[in-house]
Amino acid sequence: MWLLTVIPRAFQFLFAIIVLGLSVTLAKGQVQGSVPATIGYGSFTGGLGFVAAVVGFAALFVGFLDGIISWALDGFAGVAFLAGGIAFAIGLQGTDCPEDCTTVTNALLSGGLHGSCVRNDTDGSSQVRYNGDTGNLNTRCTSAKADEAFLFLGFFFCMFVIAGSMFSSRNKRNQSGSVV
Repeated sequence: MWLLTVIPRAFQFLFAIIVLGLSVTLAKGQVQGSVPATIGYGSFTGGLGFVAAVVGFAALFVGFLDGIISWALDGFAGVAFLAGGIAFAIGLQGTDCPEDCTTVTNALLSGGLHGSCVRNDTDGSSQVRYNGDTGNLNTRCTSAKADEAFLFLGFFFCMFVIAGSMFSSRNKRNQSGSVV
């Protein structure tokens, strides 16, 4: 039963670290202007998920943390992960990473260096104007899409941790009350 909470908790910890790292990397890559709120929120969510995972691991050994405290913290982290994933999905708006026209005009990806894209109707080609490095733009796009995916995965594993912890807690109560 112990593994029912430890394995999902390890994944929760791993995904929180990945979200924190990707979000901080995206924030550091902001060249001009302030960091978009979505990226800042991703950093907050990664940190919160990290704290929830550490408290959850501690709850395995410290009795008063087990139960409602870890459940509430995991629930809060789960909602934060879900909100972050939705915010990234809305912010990315179906961006296709190798496609320069969709990435250069996206506020999450452009790093503050807003570009423009003009499509030629006759041959379908496009002319992109961007002051930065388009290779860096594709890297930022891939990182943002990965951040979005790990935010959703973090949400699912927070829910698995809560369910596993509740199931394990219920079994402990049933076993401790049975005296023969």
